[in-house]
Amino acid sequence: MKIVIKRASGGVSIMTLVDDSDEAESIRKWKLAHSEEYVSHRSMQDDVIPTDRTFRDAWADTTPEVSIDIDMAKARAIHLNSIRIKRNAELSKLDIEAIKAQDMGNAETLTQIRARKQELRDLPAVLAPTLASALSVDALKAIQPLE
Repeated sequence: MKIVIKRASGGVSIMTLVDDSDEAESIRKWKLAHSEEYVSHRSMQDDVIPTDRTFRDAWADTTPEVSIDIDMAKARAIHLNSIRIKRNAELSKLDIEAIKAQDMGNAETLTQIRARKQELRDLPAVLAPTLASALSVDALKAIQPLE
């Protein structure tokens, strides 16, 4: 059994009671430590807490169902950030290739690298409609433009 604490920020904290811990006392201590964040809490079975933590910062408790909800706007932002990280790594590799091409006077390769770098810079804007249409975490995970 887990205690799901709804936070003022819209997210949730997951509390696991250890041994014979008193739930009311544990909640009281949590409220004291996070006085401005506490909104409410409720118990949930372990099996309704997602095991995949990819979108952990998008977890919420917004519906009456006894399950963790996903704030899809936050999940989209998390996914876009992970794509940007991969994109930036690829841009760095291309920077090295561009320097090599420039040193060797290879204008054709340099032109190709510049075009690819522009494609990568444009990626967030190009992906925006696809990300916006993703209605689930699985749909977001399927959007992998750099793999």
